[in-house]
Amino acid sequence: MGDLKKESKKKGKSKIKGKYLWFVLFVILSGVLGFLMGYLKSGILEEFFERYINNDMWYMEMLNMALMVLIFIVGFIIHIILHEGGHLVFGFISGYEFVSFRVGSFVIIKEKGEFKSKRYSIPGTAGQCLMMPPEKKNENFPFILYNLGGALFNIIVSAITIVIAMSLKELSWIKVILILTSGAGLIAAITNGIPLKIGGMTNDGHNIMTMARDKDSRDSFYLQLRVNGLLTSGIRIKDMNYDDFILKEDIDYKNPLNFSRIFINHNYHLDKCDFKSAKEALEFGRRYVNSTIAIYRMEWLSEVLFLELIGDCDSQRIEELYDESLKKYIEASKFMLNKKRIMMAYELLYQENKQKALKYLEELKDLAKRYPVKGEVDMELMLGKFLQGKM
Repeated sequence: MGDLKKESKKKGKSKIKGKYLWFVLFVILSGVLGFLMGYLKSGILEEFFERYINNDMWYMEMLNMALMVLIFIVGFIIHIILHEGGHLVFGFISGYEFVSFRVGSFVIIKEKGEFKSKRYSIPGTAGQCLMMPPEKKNENFPFILYNLGGALFNIIVSAITIVIAMSLKELSWIKVILILTSGAGLIAAITNGIPLKIGGMTNDGHNIMTMARDKDSRDSFYLQLRVNGLLTSGIRIKDMNYDDFILKEDIDYKNPLNFSRIFINHNYHLDKCDFKSAKEALEFGRRYVNSTIAIYRMEWLSEVLFLELIGDCDSQRIEELYDESLKKYIEASKFMLNKKRIMMAYELLYQENKQKALKYLEELKDLAKRYPVKGEVDMELMLGKFLQGKM
C-alpha cells in the first residue's frame, strides 16, 4: 500500500512538472510570436500593413488579415511535406531504405519496384516518413539524423526563404508570403525538435532524447521500423522471428517506444489466431498502459475490447470498455483496418446485428484495397473471415 502511495505521489509530481513545462513553453512561444508580429508590423512590414491591410472598411481589413492567416496555414502544410522530406533525405544519408511517405491520409509506398498511392492516417499526426533501417553494427544503428532530419529541413528551408525575402527591396505580397512561410517552418521545427508530447504523441526530439539515454528504446524503435518494413513488403507478422518479440521483464514499458513491443507481440499471436496468448500480451501491458501516451492507451483498449467480444463477451465489461472516449477514438481512426474488424465483432457478437457486421466487413475489404501495409491487410482480412464464420 505504501508503494502505491509513493507511486501516486510521483505521478502527481510528474503531472505538475509537465504542466509547468507546458506553461513555460507556451509563454516563451507566445512571447516570441508576439515580438515577431510586433516587430513585423512596426518594422519591415509597417508599409505593407499601411498599403494592404489597414482599410477604412473594416470588412476589407478583416479579409486581408484572413488572407495572411490562410497564407500561414498553407505555408505550414508545405513545411509538413518538407519535414517528412527531411526524414527521407537524412534517412537515405544514414543508410535507410524507403518504405512509405505519408501526408495527411495520402500515402506513397514502393511495391515491386513501383511507387503506388494508398490511404492511411494516424490520429494526432499530420504526416510520417517510414523507412527500413540498415543492419546493426556492433548492436548499434544510426538514428539521430533520421529523426532530426525533419526539423533540420524546416530550419534550412526557412533560413533560405528569409534570406530571399530580405533581399527583395520592394515590398510586395511575395515578400510577405516568404516571411510567413518561413515563420510556419520555424514553428514546425520548434514543435518537432524540442522534446515534447503533443496531443498524446511524442515528437522527434522526444524520441531522440529517449533513445540517446536508453538502449532498450533504441532497440524498440529499430524493431518497429523493421517490422513495419517487412509488413509493407507483404510478409505476415506470424512468419517473422518470434524471438525478437518476446516481452522481457527488465524493460521500461512506460516508455512509448518500448510499449510498442506489446502490440507487436499481441499482433503476432493475433495473426496465428492464438487469442489466449494475444490476451496475455495485453494483460502484460495492463501494468504500464496508464503511464504511456494517449494513442497507445486507446489502441490497447480497442484490442482488449475485441478479445472480450470474441471471448466471454461480458456485457458489463464491454460497456465499461466501449465508453464515449473509445467511441470517438475509433470513429477518428476510420482509416485503420483493425477498427473495422473491432466494430464488426461488436455488431455481430454483442449487438447481434448481422447486417451491420457485414457492412463493416465490406468496409474492411474496401479499405484493404487502399491500405499501404500488405502484411497487416492479409491478417485483418483473415480475421474478418474468422468473424464471418461465426454468423
